[in-house]
Amino acid sequence: MIASKSPAFQFYAADYLADENVQLMTLEEEGAYIRALAYCWREGSIPSDPEKLSRLLKNCSNQASTVVRNCFNQCSNDGSRLVHPRLEIEREKQRIWKEKSSEAGKRSGKSRRNNKIKSEPTFNQPSTNLGDLVEPKSNSSFASSSSKEKHISNSKLLEQANAVYEAYPKHVGKTDALRAIVKALKKIPFGELLPRVEKYKKQVFDENKEEQYVPYPATWFNKERYNDEGLIPKPPVVWHEVSGAEYWADVPSVMQFIDKEATH
Repeated sequence: MIASKSPAFQFYAADYLADENVQLMTLEEEGAYIRALAYCWREGSIPSDPEKLSRLLKNCSNQASTVVRNCFNQCSNDGSRLVHPRLEIEREKQRIWKEKSSEAGKRSGKSRRNNKIKSEPTFNQPSTNLGDLVEPKSNSSFASSSSKEKHISNSKLLEQANAVYEAYPKHVGKTDALRAIVKALKKIPFGELLPRVEKYKKQVFDENKEEQYVPYPATWFNKERYNDEGLIPKPPVVWHEVSGAEYWADVPSVMQFIDKEATH
């Protein structure tokens, strides 16, 4: 089994259905082919031995096994194994993407460390942090009771922003993300924002969406994606009890409405 393997690969339905080899397959052959693709992706290759391949494909017919085998190429460094050319392309694309993501993460981490060093307070120089975004610090030497209350409020807001960030399905660019979340919390209460983010995270996991297709948190919150359809809970239906007299009094008007709609 391949080390550090990806659990999934991109399945391009249009390309698959347009492939001439697939078009000429019977349902049995196509089912065996799909199974061979899945096993080849997980293990990196499949056995070229006809008997082993047939057993791997759940003892399909010799014809189906032959058709599947013809869709694969012999492994360059192991004559007893077969590889699929398209899967090798997808595997290489994922490897390149992971390397780029890793390098980007390292550069981002280095940048954050440098910014942290630059923001360290020096003599007669005030420090700056994310809290300043919530409420600028006072220059007064003596803090008033109202400023203390604001500080407590700001701390609570930042605590809520961190909770929302942790609930988001992708953790990257935390400083920018927290800034965007703080802005969002000024528009929507924490008790409404957090459930929407958790619902979006569940959607990502249910759809088995790859991380590269999940927006950066700062982008998602700045674009107010938490207001997307499907994330806002529908208001509950409230039923009001009415007396028998009120109910029967409404029946004629309801029936008239139904008759009117039926004529259109």
